[in-house]
Amino acid sequence: MQDRSGKRVVVIGGGPGGAQCARRLAEAGVDVTVFEPRVRFEKACGGGIPARGLERYPFLIDAGLAGKEIRECVLVAPSGREARFPLGHPLYVFSRGTLHSFMLARAAAAGARVVEARVVSFRKAGAGVDGARPAWEVRAVATGGGDSDTFGPFDFIVAADGAAGSARRRLLASSSGAEMTQGIGYYLPEISEEFITLKFYARLHGYLWVFPRPDHSSAGICATLGALRVSGLRRLMDDFLCQRYPAAVVAAAERYAALIPGAPRAPASEPMQGDGWALIGDAARLVDPLTREGIYYAMVSGDLLAEALCRGRLELYGETWARHGAQELSWAAAHGNNFFDTRFIERLVFLAAASPAIARVLSDVISGRQAYGTLKRRLLLNVPLVAAQLVRRAVTAPLRPRDS
Repeated sequence: MQDRSGKRVVVIGGGPGGAQCARRLAEAGVDVTVFEPRVRFEKACGGGIPARGLERYPFLIDAGLAGKEIRECVLVAPSGREARFPLGHPLYVFSRGTLHSFMLARAAAAGARVVEARVVSFRKAGAGVDGARPAWEVRAVATGGGDSDTFGPFDFIVAADGAAGSARRRLLASSSGAEMTQGIGYYLPEISEEFITLKFYARLHGYLWVFPRPDHSSAGICATLGALRVSGLRRLMDDFLCQRYPAAVVAAAERYAALIPGAPRAPASEPMQGDGWALIGDAARLVDPLTREGIYYAMVSGDLLAEALCRGRLELYGETWARHGAQELSWAAAHGNNFFDTRFIERLVFLAAASPAIARVLSDVISGRQAYGTLKRRLLLNVPLVAAQLVRRAVTAPLRPRDS
């Protein structure tokens, strides 16, 4: 993948998606500049990368990046019923701050310029190198403060500044209101278990999580924006954590918040690209609407866009994404209410506790190996096996003495 066009690309946002895109472009000889005001920071997300992400990006493991391998999951239903089961394929949990700085360093090592500044505006300023597309000027303010500076011209803009960033709003002036998720996170010092915890609540389109990292845990809760006030989410979070961990640890937790986009139900309902620009990751709403996991999709979209740009065929970006993951996320967006239905969650947790077969299905969902479109069919196919396992358990259980 070698680019010979002399294009100058600006990437607004240096998270995993933006940094991956910048690295791929720089490796191909593209003149690329990344604007990212925060070289190291935390987010409300857990920082977990599923098995399919590690298979596609083995450098995350090969580089010895500090992380924690998780092979167990605990599901907690709204009633408090729990199911604990093994993960057939490990989930790796990284500190978002560590992952962020690592990805930016890889992009810089490949030749990308990393500018520690926040982009405040951009505009079209004449023609680009090929004369057919616009050139862009970018105004940014350095992380340390001061007056804004003008950078450019650039031939192409990659918007990778997340769901709350301004690049998407500027490029899609008529963007429809996407369903957003409010997430709040807790940095729990000195807590690092050997399993992840996922807790569900009645009538809440979202869930609570605790993801252990090497020397602390990332806890958080998310729900559809507007479903509960942040104070209500915080009460649920505090109540759960105080039941399980020392009150002093919870009181010392560092708190942060984030907005998470929802995937569109119709893949073509909003453009991902236009004249001299494209969106990737959260900015393009490429987030699993059930798990709210977005790191994998951000990096994949960065790869796909870089390849399309280097081949000089931007239309390939949207076409490839449509084949790669658009239908999967759209299906999940359309069926989210059913997934978070309290009765469904209660039955699922009950079956996961009682049946290794159902636990394996859920393990594959977490690892990204189980497609949503065939999830119901696979669960139903396991019903006879579940029944047999429940009967076997009842028959082999030790008899209780009768009450006197």
